[in-house]
Formats: sequence, C-alpha cells, structure tokens
Amino acid sequence: MTQPRPEVLSQSITATVDNGKSLLDDAKMLFDWDRFSTALALGVLTQEEFAKAFLLQLVADGALPWLPEVRMSIARHQCKHLLAIVMEWLPITDWGNSLQQHQRDTERHEAIMAWYRRAMDRYKQGILDDPKDPKPTDLQVSFPAEVADALNIYRHEEIERLTQSGYASKDPEAKGKARKIADGALDRKKQSALYVAITPHGAVGVHPGLITREDAESEIKRAERLSEMPDTFSDEYRELKKILPLVFSGLLKESQKHSV
Repeated sequence: MTQPRPEVLSQSITATVDNGKSLLDDAKMLFDWDRFSTALALGVLTQEEFAKAFLLQLVADGALPWLPEVRMSIARHQCKHLLAIVMEWLPITDWGNSLQQHQRDTERHEAIMAWYRRAMDRYKQGILDDPKDPKPTDLQVSFPAEVADALNIYRHEEIERLTQSGYASKDPEAKGKARKIADGALDRKKQSALYVAITPHGAVGVHPGLITREDAESEIKRAERLSEMPDTFSDEYRELKKILPLVFSGLLKESQKHSV
C-alpha cells in the first residue's frame, strides 16, 4: 500500500471542494428558478463531493488507510452519504470554534501541569500517590448513536462488500437515519428527482414533479452545512482520528498479509 503524497492529496481535496462549491451555486440558481427537482439532485451531488473531500482529508491525516477498498468507496454514493452524517456532527472551522478549542486545550494543559507540580511535591515528601488527586485525563468524546451507526455501516458493511470476499452481514443494531442512508434512501431520492419511474404495470411511478420546494431547500441547506469543512483541531475530529485506525486495523493487516 503506497500512501499518496501530501501535495497530491491536497490538490485533490482542493479540486473536489471547488467543484462542490460550483455545484452548490448551480443548485441555488436552479432553486431560484423554481427548478426544484434538478436543484435537489445537484444538492445531493454537492454533498457527495464534500464527503469525498472529507474522506481524502481523513487519508491525508492518517485516519484512513489508502487501501483499495477505501479508494473504491469514493465512487459509492451510500459511502459518501454515510460520511456526510459524520461531517454534520463535527464542528466547523471558524474563529469562534477555534477560540473555544484553544481555550479547552489550554485549560487541560494547565490542569495537567498543575498536577505534575503537586505530584513532584508529594514525591519530595516520600508520597508516591494520592488517590484523591488522580492525574487529569483527556476529554472523553462520545459518538452520537447516529454517527456511530454511520461509521459501523461504512466499515463493516460498505467497505466489507468491497473486499475480496464481498460478503457483509447487516448490523441489526444500526437503525434510523444511517440505516436508511445505507439502504439507498437518499440516492433513490436523487434518482427520482431526475428520472420518471415506470411501474410493472406500465404506469408512471415516482417522478421529478413530486419534488417540492421544501425537499430541494432541505438538501441545499445540508449541502451548505457540509461545505463548511470540519475543524481538524477539534476534540471530535481528534477522537475520530483515534478510532478509525482501530476500526480499520483488521483490514489493514489482511491487506499487508496478501501483499507479502
């Protein structure tokens, strides 16, 4: 497995984000012209581009291994839709969030340094430990159920289907939005905004005319949210960088074994 060069990934991320922003502009323009079905389709395509850039950022940061299965997942709509759920949870990069994160980091650093000074004073007195004064630990970030489901489905179902075995069993515990996304709900919605479906009896099924103004507006707003790339210095993103290598460790070991 050869990791892409940082400058190559950076160029790919920039090109993908730029294309996503262009698609978003087009979606808004069509929305203003009351072309709601096409605006919705472009809104979902925009989300997919920003999710693709997010995946590449995870690779660049060493959170995701550049395995064939990960590369192939870039082309799978459901994979990008699942990663978009994770993106929505992460704080965005802005001055307010950065300032708050810096303050949290400073407070944790000061707490740890103060503990070290107290521990050193105890050591000089021959006291090795004080159960009432444990060492401060890093903030524990918990993944919301929806985000955890999205990550589990992405790794253990979507990625697993791309392995040589091609087999993956559904996680019965993964429900809600992530499950609907994995089962193709959003992709079907995008398709219904572009094509007229014909039923087995030859009649018109779902079609672009059923897409409402509210439907299109919802997907465009979601695309706008995803256009604000996640803050890679946030506690949430740091935790994601810790978890993903563990989740993908088995697949990485398997790939390395076959490459020997």
